[in-house]
Amino acid sequence: MSTPESIWGNRDTHPVLAQYLVDLDPYLLDIGWSFESAKSVEYGLTDQSMLNHVRNGVFAIVRLNDIAPSFGAHELSDDELRKVVALFTVHDLHKLRDKQGIDEEYDINVDKVATLVDALGVGSFAPDLRIETFHACAVDHANTWNSNPEHSTRTYDQLRPYVRLADAFASCQTPESATVERNQKGLEVAYPGTDLELQHHTLDDVKGVFTNLLSGAVSNVLKERFGYERLLIYQDGCVYLTSGYTEVTIDDELIGDVYDRLQSEIGDSHPAYDDHDALADNLSTQSQGFYTINDQDFFYAGARNLLYAVAVKAKQDADPDSDPTDSMAETMESLNERLPIDIDATTRVAPGYARLVYTFKRAFVDPLVDAGLTDEDALTVTCRLFDVDGSVLDRLQETRDDENIDLTAGGKWDYAYAVGQHVADRARRDHWQDVPGEVAKLLITNLDALEEGWEDIVMDAHTGQFETEIRAYIGDTLRISGKASPPTAEMDGLSDPFEEHHATRRGKTCTFCNRGTTSNRKSDMKAPKSLTTLQAGYSNRIPADAGQPEKLLVCTPCQIEFSLRETGSSRRDAGRIFVHLVPDYFYTPTMWDLYSDEIFARFTGEAMTRIGRLASAMFDIATAEEDCDRRVETKISKSVSTVLREATRAEDGGGRSMIEQLQNGFDPSAGFGSQTLSFYKPKDNETEFQFFGVFVGLAVASTMGLRAYVSQSPIPEVRGRDFSEMVRLDAGFTTVNEFYGREIPLSKLRTRLGAAAALIQLGYALARDDARFAKYLRTVRNKPLPGSYLLKRAVLDSDDGGTSRYLLEEADYLDRYGNLTNDADTTTAINK
Repeated sequence: MSTPESIWGNRDTHPVLAQYLVDLDPYLLDIGWSFESAKSVEYGLTDQSMLNHVRNGVFAIVRLNDIAPSFGAHELSDDELRKVVALFTVHDLHKLRDKQGIDEEYDINVDKVATLVDALGVGSFAPDLRIETFHACAVDHANTWNSNPEHSTRTYDQLRPYVRLADAFASCQTPESATVERNQKGLEVAYPGTDLELQHHTLDDVKGVFTNLLSGAVSNVLKERFGYERLLIYQDGCVYLTSGYTEVTIDDELIGDVYDRLQSEIGDSHPAYDDHDALADNLSTQSQGFYTINDQDFFYAGARNLLYAVAVKAKQDADPDSDPTDSMAETMESLNERLPIDIDATTRVAPGYARLVYTFKRAFVDPLVDAGLTDEDALTVTCRLFDVDGSVLDRLQETRDDENIDLTAGGKWDYAYAVGQHVADRARRDHWQDVPGEVAKLLITNLDALEEGWEDIVMDAHTGQFETEIRAYIGDTLRISGKASPPTAEMDGLSDPFEEHHATRRGKTCTFCNRGTTSNRKSDMKAPKSLTTLQAGYSNRIPADAGQPEKLLVCTPCQIEFSLRETGSSRRDAGRIFVHLVPDYFYTPTMWDLYSDEIFARFTGEAMTRIGRLASAMFDIATAEEDCDRRVETKISKSVSTVLREATRAEDGGGRSMIEQLQNGFDPSAGFGSQTLSFYKPKDNETEFQFFGVFVGLAVASTMGLRAYVSQSPIPEVRGRDFSEMVRLDAGFTTVNEFYGREIPLSKLRTRLGAAAALIQLGYALARDDARFAKYLRTVRNKPLPGSYLLKRAVLDSDDGGTSRYLLEEADYLDRYGNLTNDADTTTAINK
């Protein structure tokens, strides 16, 4: 048997898990288990493939074996754990057979088991296991009346509790279901004499990066205060192992601990928040002569880092080779007539540093003066902190009372030119090599001397509303083992979205998640288009009397989410498609690290996508299960690697930049559970844009083994628990819903992807023109044999008619599966 390809790289993990990823996982792909149902919507469950069911159980039992000994529980040896993994891999053989009566469900003969063991290679993975033990697992892994315990062996009797525990966890769709009494009893059987308990936390709202970081903060607080060890990671929560029952109450103290940990971890979660150059890039220059600092940046990076970033930005703007504007020069010349220093009015050196001074005055000094930290006015305090000469300060104070000059007209603060010249003079006189560093050091030293608590005052001025909003959000959404927080002062201050909608035109309600706010000012929710990339047109509700598109109303948690995405992604195009990825059903910490480092990390802003070759590889995957020759010729595991490779090629490898994850650079250990990809390419028309966006998103999600919610909203309107199918498209995809379907169950996913891949191959054979795909989709809808029709057109348009030789399979597949109403049920090749 040739060795298949693994998508997991060579990461250092537990030796048994590492061997599984190389020796077994790819073979599960090759026999078609990524499209074979372990759980399905047809039986009232959430879709889960056989591949993901096995992965979940293997990763869960390895993680459990890793952390259980810290609570005094028995640890399986590597040999025992390897046997459990091998047995669990084949345990659901009954699901691969033709429909049987419930009485015969587990009546499986040894030969059938031996065939599967040989196909998967589990015999060589665990060579000490006899075929009789594999057979015992296949017929007696379930604790049901129709199983066959009489076939058990001594080895299986010893390992059965761990196999059943792996199966129990692998089948849990939510954190709540993972902590039910059945799983608790399974722990007691597997680890007798211990006091192991399962607990969980959930969040009632999912946004993306912010949700991950909040889950990380909650998890760390629970570990530090109550000894919880993280076992499973869901999109909206975590499951923990702990010793004994400890009642955790969500109160002000716990919410405060989570908030403090969240703020701390956000600052440490991305290198950009310690990168002064990167922070400087976030600063925008206003015509009044100062930099705008987003309050979110104070929340992430802290006052000291931002002070340094402002100095970096000012040094960049203090250009000795650039001429000042006429207005700048006129003001500086007027000041020269009144001050005992000479401001250079011929360059932008003084204006550049003046922006630093005015920004420092607005963002740092004004909050200190307003808080009563000093009896002096803002001008005096600013000058003293910059060590401006007393004579210059005196003349500036006199100038303030001079009726012949107004230094604050139009929102300006032109006193800053004098202080800016002072900075330039000192840098030259003292031979400062690192001007931003020396300026920041000077200001922080003087601030520390002024008042030790200056940083808290500044932070409160910029993030005080953030703290109130986030504490209210934590209290409102966090559940620990099903228990919610009683109403807190912050939660009581939240506006009611229903009342706001009915009582006030365009009331204080978030456009994206319908949350309220604790603020009394509607303006606090108005987010600039530069943050969301969207304006009023997104909501499809522009008031008739509106003169121009309004800023969207965005709650503080959503504003933080968008700001985090600015840091974690490079694409800011409006009108993108978002692929919200959902685990099927969960990750473990090791699994999350593998996905983050080996798969998600490929989706950078520079990665290029070649749709034609991606579609070719996806077609190989879709048809391999019904074409044994194709499956032998091209391993599915190799095609999966090809899809991921063609979606994320190096910049010099050809293709177009299309798809990117939104949390590039964030520490995967700081936050976990949710992942979103954005899709964008030049748009010829809405139909082709949606068609390709959905195809690329679904192809990538299916090869990763993840469920997906695809939407035009950057914030998911639903969580993974809110739909049962493998894929759901939001209501905005009306032009392609007829082709893909609004809900795509696992039983239909293969044919939908295969039909889309076939259409792309045929369409590109006609012309490399994306705009034509709106017409091709109409052909699929209206023609009884759309594949044959397009193939005929391609043959007629080709010079030698050779197109028919290599697109016959694509045409046939599109004929059979192109029209959603004619899509046949899938079958599994191994059953044939």
